[in-house]
Order: sequence, then structure tokens, then C-alpha cells
Amino acid sequence: MNTIKTSDIAKYLDTKYYGENITVENVASLDNMKEFSLAFSKKESINAVDKKVLLLVPISFEYKLNSVYTVIKVLSPRLAFAKVVSNFFIKKPSKTIDKSTKIGSNCQIHDSVTIGMNCVIGDNVKIGKNTIINNNVVVFANTTIGIKCYIKSGSIIGEDGFGFDFEEDGTPIRIPHIGKIIIGNNVEIGAKNTIARGTIDDTVIANNVKIDDQVHIAHNCFIGNNTIITACVEISGSVTIGENCWIGPNCSIIQKVTIGDNVTIGIGSIITKDIESNKKMMGLESLELRPLLKVKKRIEYGK
Repeated sequence: MNTIKTSDIAKYLDTKYYGENITVENVASLDNMKEFSLAFSKKESINAVDKKVLLLVPISFEYKLNSVYTVIKVLSPRLAFAKVVSNFFIKKPSKTIDKSTKIGSNCQIHDSVTIGMNCVIGDNVKIGKNTIINNNVVVFANTTIGIKCYIKSGSIIGEDGFGFDFEEDGTPIRIPHIGKIIIGNNVEIGAKNTIARGTIDDTVIANNVKIDDQVHIAHNCFIGNNTIITACVEISGSVTIGENCWIGPNCSIIQKVTIGDNVTIGIGSIITKDIESNKKMMGLESLELRPLLKVKKRIEYGK
């Protein structure tokens, strides 16, 4: 792991430090700090620390002179911690394409792209600069992936969607999916995700969308900027999700639903109807949070 002076971290965060200019050698949690480690705290004060450590703390933190530890005061300690660790303590991957990966014809892959082992990249795929694709990822033909994206191992992007019509005798007939997938910039796609290409129109994942592991996104969906989709979410076909939304773990969203901007959907919710912007939803029938709490109180739910 790299080492770095406290003064350099303070300069990176465009602020100053209080205490000794120690050399930081590793990172640690607040509960398991080691000498010369970096940690963060959201609290305005902490119990006595008898180690030479660097703490990222709130602006309102009460620092006592002559303390053994050093602090840097920031607006958001957790965010600052994430940025410092990413910038100084995470080994950057080599910008290479592993020899075991298969690349189709007419692809446009920037020289800075990293692709791991046993990936398959279809024909006419475009991948922007500084994108990282881990191992065993399949990207089907005609997919576009923007810059600074991160795709974790085992994901399948651009496979056929699930759509059928029926003969008079009930025999299902597959509907061809000839659309594409368009992935914006700074998008993260978790491990073992499946994202289906569009039936006719494209499936679109907009800028800064972050998708956790084991998520399924069906054909013709649109996911708006900055939306967070957590683990095991299932999004059915032709769903539109707005910007700055949070979709909780294990949610299911029925086809053709439209969800507005700034919507929060709680864990395990089943969404069967449109949701307006700025709502907080929870429960099997996707009730708005406040009415749901009133119902639970009235029926003494959980007692």
C-alpha cells in the first residue's frame, strides 16, 4: 500500500490539517485503528485516541491541542475518505486487454480501456476511455459504453430480452429484439447483472447511474442520471426511472411503469403503478411512506 504525508492529503482536499504532519501508511476503520492509519468519523468528538492516526472529521469537530492524533476537517468525512482512498491507496489497473478476451469486428475501444479475463465483446461495440471491465463479462453487438465506466465480473449486457406473442393455440412466439444498449459516462454495473437490449428502441442507462450486484434490467428501460439501484432489484420491460432515485434491495417493478425524479423506494417493495417525483415509497403495494405508517399504526402492525 502507498504512503503519503498528511499535508498532501490536506492539499488534495483543499483544506488544512490540525496536529502532526504524519505519514499515513494504511487505512482502517474507526473501531480498529492502527498506528499511522487513515480513518473517518462523522461525530463532532471522539473518545481518547492514543495512536498517531489521521482522522477525517466534520467541520464542527472539537479538536484538542496537543492530541496524539491528527485531523482534517471536511464537510463530508465519509465522502472525503472515499476520495482519498481511491486516489492514493488503490492500485490502478493496468490499461490492457487480457489475451483470453475475444473482441468482435468493427469495435471502437479506447486505448485506456482495461478488460479482464475471458470476456466476450461483440461486433460494433464502442467503449469510452478509462472504462474498466472485469472478468467473464459478455457485451453483445452494437452496445455503446461511455467513459470512466466500471463493469464487474460476470455481467451480461445486451442479450435478447424476454418477449413473446402467441398463436391461437397458445404457442409462444419469440419477438426479435433488434434495439441496442446505450450506457452513459461514469456508470457502474455490478457483478452478475443482466441488462437486455431493446426490442426496437434502445435500453438506456444514463450518466452516473450506479447498479449493485445481481440486478436485472429488461428491454426498453430508461434509467435517469445519478440513480442508485441496489442489489437484487428486478426492473421489467419498458420501465422509465427518473434522475436521482434510490431503488432499495429486492424491489420488483412491473413493466411500463414510470417513476419520477428524486424517488426513494424502500427494501422489498413491489411497484405496480407510476410514481410521481419526490416521493418515498414502501411496501408490497408501493404505498407512499407516510400513509403506510398511518395504516401500520392503525392496525397495530408488528405488535
